[in-house]
Amino acid sequence: MSLVPKTVAVVGGGIFGVSAALKLAEAGATVTLFDRLPDLLNAASGINQYRLHRGYHYPRSKSTAAECLTTQDSFLSYYDQAVIDDFEHYYCISKRGSLTSAEAFVTFCEELDLEYRTDNQDFIRPDTIELCVRVKESLIDIDLLRALCHRKLAEADVQVLLNTPVNISMLRAFDNIVVAAYAGIDSVLETSALVSPDYQFELCEKPVVRLPASLSHRSVVVLDGPFMCFDPLGRSGNSVMGNVTHAIHTTNVGPKPVYPAHYDDVLNKGLISVPAVSNYELFIESAKEYFPAIAKASYIGSQFTIRTVLPHKEKTDERLTNVTRMDERIISVFAGKLGTSMQAADQLCDMVFE
Repeated sequence: MSLVPKTVAVVGGGIFGVSAALKLAEAGATVTLFDRLPDLLNAASGINQYRLHRGYHYPRSKSTAAECLTTQDSFLSYYDQAVIDDFEHYYCISKRGSLTSAEAFVTFCEELDLEYRTDNQDFIRPDTIELCVRVKESLIDIDLLRALCHRKLAEADVQVLLNTPVNISMLRAFDNIVVAAYAGIDSVLETSALVSPDYQFELCEKPVVRLPASLSHRSVVVLDGPFMCFDPLGRSGNSVMGNVTHAIHTTNVGPKPVYPAHYDDVLNKGLISVPAVSNYELFIESAKEYFPAIAKASYIGSQFTIRTVLPHKEKTDERLTNVTRMDERIISVFAGKLGTSMQAADQLCDMVFE
């Protein structure tokens, strides 16, 4: 590792950008973190299901599951104060249309040494679920995580410039540039000779609800095809919902996201109590097939963000993290699951100081 001091610009204030900035500063670099939004974790990192994945979610991609499992300790070493464990966690296999059978899911868990216990709960409609297991998995309190990121960056003397969109031509004074902009990578690279890879961009809705008591303290995922889920939203008493179909309002493959202009009013703006467009009723109708009590949920509002994934991964649902040297100065970090962020930061530090 080089001992020559480095100045590094990190572009992107999500968990991958924050983790990169912390590790680089720890290694001796002078780091400036840029983000175009008014706060850290304001986009995909902060509008999510808030689950610290251990691998259960990815029975069709063992590489993704293994990466989640093996990187969790490095994440906890920095962010454990934002992790909460006092909720019940369940994974279910649907009897209808699942891409993973109950038998295959059990085999997958055993091959990866993922703890599980068969647990047929009365809040589940039994004729729709082939298997229900209780698992060991954690949640993230996003408000605690955001506050923790601010504190750690200040302690590490990282300069944080929010509300500051940048591109490569504006960063010539830095020895290295780390691009952790996720959906915004094309806008960062637009003034360079580098070409952004094609990604699959999905404009997603995350409804926030107040669930009935029988569901409110539980994190539940239905796999694997008719995917849907609900997870506690920190300690707010509310929950956030997910759905493989109804969450996605628009999708495109290319160098940047493409969507109707009216979504700008809600995109990455936090909780919108009365969004002009919402699929909330479809979320509820889909979930009622498995959990009848969810019909009694109260709608609080929805959050909207851009989820960015590698294209053409429908068969495996692969969600690996990629750290790539783009040229002698620029390294990109393409985020997988948030628990892999510290491992990605270690990898790019080795590249900066090689």
